[in-house]
Amino acid sequence: MTSEESAGRLSVVIWYRTLWWAIDALAEKLSPEELGRLNVRSGEHLAAILTTAFLHTAPAEVDTIGGADLRFDLSDASHRKATILPAHALSAAFEVKSLPGEFREFDAGIDRDRKRGLNTIGRGLDQRVRAANDVLHEADPWVRRAWDQLRRKTSPGTSRNVFLVLHPLDYVTAECFTEPVIGMYLDPLEDVGDLDTVWVLWGPDHLTVWSYARHEWINLLFDNMNPDETDQRKQKPIPLATLQEAEQYFLARSGHTGGSPYLFLASYE
Repeated sequence: MTSEESAGRLSVVIWYRTLWWAIDALAEKLSPEELGRLNVRSGEHLAAILTTAFLHTAPAEVDTIGGADLRFDLSDASHRKATILPAHALSAAFEVKSLPGEFREFDAGIDRDRKRGLNTIGRGLDQRVRAANDVLHEADPWVRRAWDQLRRKTSPGTSRNVFLVLHPLDYVTAECFTEPVIGMYLDPLEDVGDLDTVWVLWGPDHLTVWSYARHEWINLLFDNMNPDETDQRKQKPIPLATLQEAEQYFLARSGHTGGSPYLFLASYE
């Protein structure tokens, strides 16, 4: 990334331990039933963790009866929302969409066969590397579907937002391999009614938000730490991405026992 490409672009940075705070906030504010309704295989729990961390408040409600996936009371979070959501918004709703792909079904098939005592060593799945903008183009119908659902589920005074979850082994994105932030490579999103933002998790390391009001991509960075913390994490025998470490804590805190397709290790040359 050159200085010319990144100059003037907004980034919001939080300390990585904020994700652990967000998980505690979710566990304390939501009922066990609501926590259990966050679909792990589709990444809804990751959306809840990250929105809580960056809005600095846990959702007031999680969908259990056909409403918006996440609802936030923002009346006490103005210092956080102003750079991402409209400053005047007192409440916000998020519809979470997980883009379909082959890997999670492939992963689920391995889990099923292991339970049956079958040998799954050596199985493989071919995926092609894509450009980030090609992925966004594929995601457009999902954004519009989510917006249509939000229109039916929320009142006009509520900030309406979409959170897209892209599994990195369903959408192997070229820019995510080389850059710490990728907002400067993304094309503007077309106007979709009264949506305020579209969040895109390019798991497990990249999070971008398209702001319709600002007409720009915002980079959200959540893996920042002090030098001594960096050294400690390098000493771990199995290094995981920050969001993956936080997810392990969420699964333990929520009592989820079914595993997660987002917890994986990958190496490449």
